Amino acid sequence: MTPVGTRGDGRLLAVFPHYPDNPWHEMVYLGLRGRGDRVSGVGPFFSVGELTAQLGGELPDTVHLGWSTPVTQVVPDVVASMQRVLRFVDTVRELRALGVRVVWTVHNVVSHESHHVTPELAFHRLLAETVDAVHVMNPGTVDIVAPLYVLPVEKVVRIPHPSYAVEPDGAGAGSATVGTVRLLAFGEVRPYKGILEFARLVDRARRAGLDVELDVVGRVGGTLSEDDVREQLERCDGVRFEPGYVEPTRVPSVFGRADALVLPYDGGLNSGVALLAASYGVPVLIGGSLRATWPLEPTWQLPLWAVQGDDGDDLHSLRDAVERVHREHGALRESALAAARERSPISLAGRYADLFLPREG
Repeated sequence: MTPVGTRGDGRLLAVFPHYPDNPWHEMVYLGLRGRGDRVSGVGPFFSVGELTAQLGGELPDTVHLGWSTPVTQVVPDVVASMQRVLRFVDTVRELRALGVRVVWTVHNVVSHESHHVTPELAFHRLLAETVDAVHVMNPGTVDIVAPLYVLPVEKVVRIPHPSYAVEPDGAGAGSATVGTVRLLAFGEVRPYKGILEFARLVDRARRAGLDVELDVVGRVGGTLSEDDVREQLERCDGVRFEPGYVEPTRVPSVFGRADALVLPYDGGLNSGVALLAASYGVPVLIGGSLRATWPLEPTWQLPLWAVQGDDGDDLHSLRDAVERVHREHGALRESALAAARERSPISLAGRYADLFLPREG
């Protein structure tokens, strides 16, 4: 991310990690830009010097920390991972001693598909103890993570995940009232998302007479290969696969042909793609594995509370949800759009700006 303004213009927020193709960063920093503050993405740092070297020698006013994977999961053995954790947290302590504010956003209970679990949990626990503020988006986060680590309630600031359209219009969202219900799995295909298992469920549902189709759109990641994913999805009737990165200009058309988004994930606290769907007036089907952690909004999110592995229950839940999408299409669409408007980036911009760089005085 290129710093906004020039050195000396406004205060400076350093962001780690920063993913250029994730629009979440752009949305939550919207208010800072409006104030003339600067935002700069940085790579891993394990000393104050390593951080300031990436910022032209400047010490930031605030550091915003997010996903833990680049610290805990990118080395081959657990000892090296723990060493990285301790060095990173020591650097956070030193930054705070120098007057730098540190904010941590809890995106997940732990990193998806973690292979170094002990360092991962240590990282979360130590960050919670060390930072100035802990930002959560899911209202149940403190209780959900409590069996694994403690988030000090006096540090917790809840600001919801913003939607992905400043003025969501939902143009062209779906056609469920006239025939086949088209479901969409959007974003990177990774093991924890359960896309392959859900595709097999759609195949069984079609064989049982349900008029439903599934589009799987996005690149392949994690331990999966594109060829393997393609081979498995081709075996499923009514499932189409469009691999690769989806350019922003294509996103409206992808959601415009969907009647509902599906999230058959095996766990998670938040999902930006759910708010992306809402921005286009597309309701969301929530998988059963999210039942304990997902803050269901029943006016536009439909549960798939099924017993995993029981084909009959899975099919029954899917049939019920698909029939509701068909029957209540208009109301679900309007509720999704209303949810998106309530948490538009503009409406949340001031709250996020005050979290990262509180107003002076």
